Amino acid sequence: MRRRITPLLVALAAACCTAAAPAPQQHTAAPAPPPLTVMVGDTDTLGRILTDSEGRTLYRYDLEHDGTVVCVASCTATRKPLLTRLGTELRLPPGIAGTLGTVSRPDGGDQVTYNGSPLYLFTGDAKPSDTNGVTLDWHVLQPRDAPTARAAQTAGAARAGSRAGGDPGKASPRSRSVRARPPSPPASVPRA
Repeated sequence: MRRRITPLLVALAAACCTAAAPAPQQHTAAPAPPPLTVMVGDTDTLGRILTDSEGRTLYRYDLEHDGTVVCVASCTATRKPLLTRLGTELRLPPGIAGTLGTVSRPDGGDQVTYNGSPLYLFTGDAKPSDTNGVTLDWHVLQPRDAPTARAAQTAGAARAGSRAGGDPGKASPRSRSVRARPPSPPASVPRA
């Protein structure tokens, strides 16, 4: 009888150990956030501006406000609305204030807006951050809180200097120069 119990106990113990062993955990990576809808680009003449995800300059039209769209039909031959799909998450770069939204266009589609202004691309812009579409009524969008090109250059030089072990206050040979504006003439002060 003793011999029969021992193999039975061994089989029972083995079954308990294998059944109680936890299954290997599968680690899944957090889903990547959706791409940015609007980005910030640098221009030679207008500073930091809003662009689409491909770096193309975005414009607003003075005659459109409060969610109204008047650039339709022939206007859209050169001014392409920045469209989005219904339900797409709209995202600004971190640190850029403002609100992205959508407006339904009278000719169909959902157009992206920034602070209520519908956004457009200009067909005459050949490369990223071109600003050929600026007129009296069409303007680029310059976010208030986008760092200036000068601040970005200083920060980049400081990072490059600290990586190279150099002086963070001095620009590295890789840093881009920024053209300085000429000083304004001194204000005339009336003499007493």
